[in-house]
Amino acid sequence: METRLFNSPYGELTLFRRPFRPRETLQAWDAADDYLLHYLSEHDLGANARVLIVNDSFGSLTTALADYACTLWADSAISQLCSAENAARNDKRPPQFIPATQVPEGNFDVILYRLPKSRSLLNYQLQSLAPLCQAGAVFIGAAMARHIDQHIVAAFAKNIATVKPSLARKKARLMHLDGEIFSGSAQSDTKTITLADHEMVLANRANVFSRDKLDQGSRILLDSLAKLDAPQHVADLGCGNGIIGISAAKRWPSAQFHYFDDSFLAINSAQRNVSHNLSEALQAARFTASDCLFDYKGERFDLILCNPPFHQDHHVGDHIARQMFRDSFEHLVTDGVLCVVGNRHLGYHILLKKLFGNCETINSDSKFVVLLARKTTPSNG
Repeated sequence: METRLFNSPYGELTLFRRPFRPRETLQAWDAADDYLLHYLSEHDLGANARVLIVNDSFGSLTTALADYACTLWADSAISQLCSAENAARNDKRPPQFIPATQVPEGNFDVILYRLPKSRSLLNYQLQSLAPLCQAGAVFIGAAMARHIDQHIVAAFAKNIATVKPSLARKKARLMHLDGEIFSGSAQSDTKTITLADHEMVLANRANVFSRDKLDQGSRILLDSLAKLDAPQHVADLGCGNGIIGISAAKRWPSAQFHYFDDSFLAINSAQRNVSHNLSEALQAARFTASDCLFDYKGERFDLILCNPPFHQDHHVGDHIARQMFRDSFEHLVTDGVLCVVGNRHLGYHILLKKLFGNCETINSDSKFVVLLARKTTPSNG
């Protein structure tokens, strides 16, 4: 892995991102993190300040502010891992971690809020933070200026308070609340959709991919399940609301299933949907919020189903897909298969053929392809 030095106002830090890449081109922080930390260094927090940090993607803020009583609230297993790992790398105290499935409570002096890409997560988090601001917590938001638009400003006004963006610094802005704090009751973040053609009702929480409808990629992957041999041990990698694994469980009722996703809210949605859409006999599944298959030590799979994300926050790329493919190869039995759906232009067939030595197209339409790669080499150990 490649690490980078971050010269923060709180000292020089060695930081890295996940998933790991040998020649990383992105930093584990951005100008909005730097702006936020400089602002704090110019204002006395107080030695005993309790700080709630929200959506710290790779732990740059929690590591820099480790001398304070920091709590991290996020919907990302990668955020949880990186905050702990970067703290250890810099001999710092790791933050207390609260997954997004829980709402932080108690008295905080300062809330540092990195704006998420997901609008549904933004609404959910702002409503959840409003009571803490009513109790006296000082709210400071931060984002790159290009990510702050009229919809973001409107979401603040609707869910917590009107907001006043600062002047830009290195193309980043801070956001300060500038009005009466929202005092209404928080609304449910769950959106329920009915898929009549698949005989499913899905409950999708905030931040779940394609929470309003069945996305085209998942649809063509579902149509491809009939072309696969019956498996015994299946992973739904990047499971989202669990629709791929649930459909597969209906088709192969004797198989064991394990659902993985970076999002805690997605895992919670998948758990709900498995319970609601499968008979009790088919509900014996495992659910893990994880960086791909990091630290998985269970039985190897003979089938991994995967609809990989092609972005991480606002950064577009295939680095998460690459990690998913490597982890899949590691955790497949010999002769096990990885079944992947992706946009045609992403070139996943090239990556899979290089890693597995083979790749075939089993389904396609004008935009998506479904690819099958088989592990033909023996497993290590």
